[in-house]
Amino acid sequence: MKLVITVEDVCGLIAKKLGSKADSFTLNADTAFDEVGLSSLQIADIVYTIEDDAGIEFDPSQAASVKTVGDLVKLAEATRASAE
Repeated sequence: MKLVITVEDVCGLIAKKLGSKADSFTLNADTAFDEVGLSSLQIADIVYTIEDDAGIEFDPSQAASVKTVGDLVKLAEATRASAE
């Protein structure tokens, strides 16, 4: 179980989903999921992967409002903090 989810972790998951298209994007905390062309199913898969890796469970309404990599990292941190 990962103790901290980083921007690099999320960007790595996005890059895996994008495959060869990942090279055409700059992936960082400000990257919006819809800007890189991820489907809602791909975004949900990234969210579930992070939940599994970190041993946390996001509030569904909060997870649905995540727009950028940075938003998802902040949500992971807040979720972990509230679970402790």
